[in-house]
Amino acid sequence: MRRVAAAVVLAVSFVWQLALSGLATLRIILAPCAPAQPVLMHYEFAPMTEAGAALLASLVTLTPGSTVVDIDMETRSLLVHLLDGRDQAGTAEGIRRHFERHVRVLCGGQS
Repeated sequence: MRRVAAAVVLAVSFVWQLALSGLATLRIILAPCAPAQPVLMHYEFAPMTEAGAALLASLVTLTPGSTVVDIDMETRSLLVHLLDGRDQAGTAEGIRRHFERHVRVLCGGQS
């Protein structure tokens, strides 16, 4: 039952983040004078399976304004390209809160 709840929360959270990120990306596109700062960010994730890391990377990549460039299982990190990297700490916290914890429930963590 816990996995079903995590799947539902993850799906709803993803759709919400999709809408918010889409609007933020649209703002950057339509207002070119807005100062966007593209950046590569390292995001360290908690221990999880390879399938979990792949799912997490997919969710991040499908969210407008971000693309996962590399998954490193040894260091448990994602290399993420952000269209606007002015708030990297906020972005990392959003990934952790909205995606990572639910992915860990769905796919299991590993030590």
